[in-house]
Amino acid sequence: MSYSEAAATYSIFLDESSQTKHRYLTLGALVLDNRFVSLFDHCIAHARKLELPNGELKWGKVSKAKLFAYKLVADCFFDVVDDYTPLEFHCLVVDTTKRKEHVFNQGDKEIGFNKEVYQLLHKCARLYPEPMFHVHADHRDTPSSLDELQTILNAGRKKKGDTRHQPFRRVHFRNSKDVHCLQVVDLLLGAVTHRLNGHHLVQEPSQRIHSWPRQDSGRMARYEPERQIHGLA
Repeated sequence: MSYSEAAATYSIFLDESSQTKHRYLTLGALVLDNRFVSLFDHCIAHARKLELPNGELKWGKVSKAKLFAYKLVADCFFDVVDDYTPLEFHCLVVDTTKRKEHVFNQGDKEIGFNKEVYQLLHKCARLYPEPMFHVHADHRDTPSSLDELQTILNAGRKKKGDTRHQPFRRVHFRNSKDVHCLQVVDLLLGAVTHRLNGHHLVQEPSQRIHSWPRQDSGRMARYEPERQIHGLA
């Protein structure tokens, strides 16, 4: 049986923006066919090797001195979008002022966060109705079980009439320091969240470089965020 005849497997690289005092926080998912993961990883490694050969790529590390190198990495993503199908970035935006943990989540922010993760992954499964999925989440300290999340995701898809048998085949944590795809998610999320929270309007030396999100905003629009309303979680 050829690859095209068999069920394809897509990797979903999942990360969230820092949960801070800012109004909007975001969750992002980079979806990529498993066949192209190593190729895309090599592309990112090549783009960063001259200016940023070591260390982890993070939005919080962007500076004037490193801006050119980070732009090369961002361009790598946008330039190969049509070569690796799919290579798509999806974003869920949470308005923290509308969170009602005491009403919907037993007063537990962790339950609310897990619902947000579920909604983003559920969206991916809805948008890609044929492949199976391996979910690679950036490591975070949590009492929640990823095995339980996997079970809930598959049960949710079955309830929605999904004919695939357990489409979420793997859900596990990865260390972003070792995974370029997770680092790309961090950069894209950083640009989106920076803009949503109005940081591009703040003219302070300590703020991140403003030209990057503004420069790429047209291309970012191809991956318009799906907004989250907490009462419907």
